[in-house]
Amino acid sequence: MIFVSTIAQEDVDTLRIKSNPVFFAGMNLGFVNGNLTGLNASFDLNYQSNNNLLTFKYNAILDIEEFGFLYFIPTADINSETEEFSILFGKRYIEDGFSYHFSGGISYSITEGQQADLTYSYTGFPLEIGISWFKSKKERFRILYGLIPVGKPTAFGRSIGFKLYGNVSKKSYIGIGLNFGLGWHKKY
Repeated sequence: MIFVSTIAQEDVDTLRIKSNPVFFAGMNLGFVNGNLTGLNASFDLNYQSNNNLLTFKYNAILDIEEFGFLYFIPTADINSETEEFSILFGKRYIEDGFSYHFSGGISYSITEGQQADLTYSYTGFPLEIGISWFKSKKERFRILYGLIPVGKPTAFGRSIGFKLYGNVSKKSYIGIGLNFGLGWHKKY
């Protein structure tokens, strides 16, 4: 009887606790300079397994020639528009409520010039370095700028950070921007 009760017991250490995936989306607003110059906005989806980070990124760059106002409404003369689609692979390291990453990959870009109606398609090698801050433990999600808590404590949350990024291609550039994120930023 002693042996039967011993076999029926299970160690607490062997119980599996379900953990959330590390998956988050980000939006970056910044400025680029180089062969392409102008305002930059990008959207990315990120998945992390161990320290490996996989990123799918859409990037838009507007080369603005001149700003103006028409009856108190801001206007802009656009020189060229660039759309970039990228896939990046890199390393991401997490320390409590802080993370940093290094990524590189391949991109496909389309630049359309407004003045001469020229369109360029080319590939490139995007590079990215970023840091971000997020909540370090499960907390209730808050809406209206963090004023109203909703639901039970969750791993889902916001992040904010900075990115230094660039692309080595026919129209190379380097840029810096402010990054906003939403998702599961670490395993809780």
